[in-house]
Amino acid sequence: MNTKLCYRHHLLFCTGNKCMGKGNEDLKLLTQSHIVSLGLEKDILVTKTGCLDQCEYGPMVLLYPEGTWYSGMDEKSVRTLVEQIRDGKELLPRNLFYQIEQKRG
Repeated sequence: MNTKLCYRHHLLFCTGNKCMGKGNEDLKLLTQSHIVSLGLEKDILVTKTGCLDQCEYGPMVLLYPEGTWYSGMDEKSVRTLVEQIRDGKELLPRNLFYQIEQKRG
């Protein structure tokens, strides 16, 4: 079976012990619900990842294909991030942790 993915964005939630202890599982579930409530479930995929080794900065969330890492995420931050993705706005600069440099050409 050859199925092309339809998602434009992928949010990955760290499931390391410290991020989980800071509520990242609940944030992932809240994010999935918010995405569905906005009708974006075919545009944004939400999954868990293993520990990202940035424990002191969590909860961590990564956004791809943008290559953007976010730290210190909370309920308001994940809702805002999803809405900014939807609206094509600058993505959550206050929680920006790291931006992978995009290769050109």
